[in-house]
Amino acid sequence: MKLYYLKYAKLIILNTLIIVFLLSLTILLNSSGDFAPAPVITYSTQNPEEKHPSEAGYKWSGQKDDPKYIVIPKIKVDTFVQNVGIDQNQQIAVPNNINIAGWFVDSVRPGEAGLSIIDGHVNGVSVNDGVFKRLNELVPGDTAQVITGEGAVVSFIVRSNQEIKTEDSATVLYSQDPNIKSQLNLITCTGNFNSSTRQYDKRQITVLEQQ
Repeated sequence: MKLYYLKYAKLIILNTLIIVFLLSLTILLNSSGDFAPAPVITYSTQNPEEKHPSEAGYKWSGQKDDPKYIVIPKIKVDTFVQNVGIDQNQQIAVPNNINIAGWFVDSVRPGEAGLSIIDGHVNGVSVNDGVFKRLNELVPGDTAQVITGEGAVVSFIVRSNQEIKTEDSATVLYSQDPNIKSQLNLITCTGNFNSSTRQYDKRQITVLEQQ
């Protein structure tokens, strides 16, 4: 009889552990909501999509603290941000849509202490207006906001904006102002376009500080 109760008790304990495990798994899955690891763009195409994200069927994916949108009122930027890494040329990859900005995943998330980098196209192959077409118009005091996957708004203010030769741009792009705790650098192409290499000879780099 004692052996029977012992087996019964073990069975109850085992069932309880299974139930606890299933409940924990359910809570974990529910807590993740609609967030999923975002794919990282690691190939810079010379023929990016030119349709508006809604027309191209773009669906954002990322974690709750990943940048999801960038808004720059003065130059009418209000668009998605996708994750980009290092491309086939050992440079920061550009978004696969000219209307979408790209957050460099090896930089900090916007709003964190350190340097964050977001890039974007100046134009496309047949469309002249890329997401950062008017980046050169920003001046100190202009504002921008980055909205995360969970809806948190991180506000920035422009500190400087400069046009730099392409060969010198990396030094500026990866440099953080020691007086800025949370810095966001925006970058796009500018200058003269070489139709043979399909490259611009300069880069526009805008430095912003979290407000």
